[in-house]
Amino acid sequence: MGVALLVAVALVGMVTAACVSTAPPPVGAPTSPTVEGLTFIPATRASQYVEQAPYNDDGGLLLVRIDNPNATPDRVEQVFVNGTPVESMPGLKWWRVWPPELGPAGSDTSSAVVTIKGISAPLRGGEQVTVAVQTEQGVGVSRSARLRGPVLKVGSIVASADRSELVVFVRNQSQVTYTVDHLAVNDDVRIPVTDPSVSTPDGDWTVEPGRVLIARIQLDAPAPVMAPIALQVGATGPSAQREWVLGALRLIEPEFDLGTWHSELPERGADAKRATKEVPVDQIVGGAQSRYRELWDRWRIQTNAQRFADPATVAAQQGNPGIRSWLLSDEPDLGDEPEDTSAAVAARVDEYRQLDPTHPMWVNFAMQRKFNEYGQVPDITGHDHYVVCAPNAIAGSNWARLAEMPEALDYTDVLKDNTEPLPMWIWPQLAASSAWNCQPDAWAVSTQFWLSVMGGADGFNWFVWNSDYLGDPKYAAAMAQAPRDVQVVRQVRDVLTYGEVERSSTSSTPYIETRTIVGEERQVVVACNLKYTVDGPPWFPTYRNYPVDGSVTVDVPDWVSTSTVRRVTPTGTESVAATVSGQSVTLPVSLDEECAVFTIGSPDTVAPVAPTGLTRAESDTLAWVEGRDDVGVVGYRVYLDGVEVASTPTAVYRSPAVVAGSWTVAAVDSAGNVGPPSAPVA
Repeated sequence: MGVALLVAVALVGMVTAACVSTAPPPVGAPTSPTVEGLTFIPATRASQYVEQAPYNDDGGLLLVRIDNPNATPDRVEQVFVNGTPVESMPGLKWWRVWPPELGPAGSDTSSAVVTIKGISAPLRGGEQVTVAVQTEQGVGVSRSARLRGPVLKVGSIVASADRSELVVFVRNQSQVTYTVDHLAVNDDVRIPVTDPSVSTPDGDWTVEPGRVLIARIQLDAPAPVMAPIALQVGATGPSAQREWVLGALRLIEPEFDLGTWHSELPERGADAKRATKEVPVDQIVGGAQSRYRELWDRWRIQTNAQRFADPATVAAQQGNPGIRSWLLSDEPDLGDEPEDTSAAVAARVDEYRQLDPTHPMWVNFAMQRKFNEYGQVPDITGHDHYVVCAPNAIAGSNWARLAEMPEALDYTDVLKDNTEPLPMWIWPQLAASSAWNCQPDAWAVSTQFWLSVMGGADGFNWFVWNSDYLGDPKYAAAMAQAPRDVQVVRQVRDVLTYGEVERSSTSSTPYIETRTIVGEERQVVVACNLKYTVDGPPWFPTYRNYPVDGSVTVDVPDWVSTSTVRRVTPTGTESVAATVSGQSVTLPVSLDEECAVFTIGSPDTVAPVAPTGLTRAESDTLAWVEGRDDVGVVGYRVYLDGVEVASTPTAVYRSPAVVAGSWTVAAVDSAGNVGPPSAPVA
């Protein structure tokens, strides 16, 4: 950290920034105004789905970062906007300083982020805004500018498995090409092209309109658990136009998460826990009490622990591998109860970060109209807009309406736009509650799931998965569909983890929705059937889908080979009669109940890594942690004393033959590459 007082824009969770410019933004640039020293992230939403809310949010988030140049600690004492103390601002929803104390210059905490959420002027685009920050030791700064829109955003920031590198995605939202020529991790500046510690898949640092740039940054040392990362990107466009963008977040473990809302699981028997592991579940939403510990110790199922009133309970879980995250609030945006206002949630996030700095904080939302208000508070953001068979409000009223299937994608798009580069966990529908009047068909379960993947989801928690439903005819189709979709996801799981969504595919018919996920070596293409009807009253709807045929054409980035095109099925991959012309690939698509998923890239010759955490969950059952691969894992081979005795598609194996001996497992990918065996268990 330099000794000069630096003022930059940042937000622990999500940041975008751009330099001051007297010129108007280029045609097609987004409307979120940003200038050097001040950042404004506007409230965005899909207007056709605006739910009832107590106010009209045409404001956004105003951000400023202050760095401590002194050798002694300091604290932010007062913040003013246009000369008014923020506490006195009309329309203010919350504000905070994180961390609350500035460490001495050069320390990890020498910077503080002041974040102010307002729903009206002056915290909106086009306003002339002056922000002044004053500290206890007399350090002060004031910046004034008329806010304008950025053309670049940081889409995602993901750590490598060993946390020694960052994979960064820069999104070009303009209609002109930019060249990235500056990268900085915190205050460590790297210059592309001349610095070997930064690279792109093909050595090209240009990012075309509507596309993403993938940059890999080597860190000087592995980032510790939940390390705060502030990324600064500089780029040059036409006529030497200069743009800057900054992204910041705490690094969670890199993983595409698969889980469920199933708080009752610890009370269930071994059969239910085994079934949970065999279907889609690596994690559950539950508690942190001792009865949840068995799920990790024996079944390798992590828990997204709901918040507790007792701070000691939270503090005691530091470093517990059985906890994936703290779920601090579920749907707090549905109302304004004192404990669920955005100000209260923000305060709770700060409190939990102090109590347990080793686990991320997660908040789940329902109303896309409030994504901007709440969404940037935690480390992980998410929503559970279920779409089918759930009550949906008509905008501005308490009346229910018939939902539309594209809402699953639209809501995810809005959440990502408001919160990137935060990871997003989505709760798609699996089973409806007893209070709802219909159960989604299998096609609706699958479509909601994959539409969220198209929107950039980084993980899922099914709503509701329950082992009691496995034998219930009402839920049979959905219960059978869920593992099919999950088996497809698992085969491309690492591409989804280290990839970014692009709108670089088009379909031959409006009934087929398609997006791509672009990675460093391959591209995943998703196509879903939107040919359906819905009728009946909103409280008792009937949804029907119909088959559709067509094609999807993919604009493949230059660094991805088009030599191998495969369709991913629940049991593996199969050849596709694709038409390849340079970097354009056209895929024939025939859809009914299931969405189609394809991979494009060079042949997969890399074997998965050895699975971890192998344990004897029951006397006749082995369980382990899901395996990792550069693409994804299709299944596992089970060995007794070095001899293969079985194969299984999931990270659990049950057989009366689980006798005494040395048991190991190895992961297999869709290309048939077999990884090394795990550590043995007797």
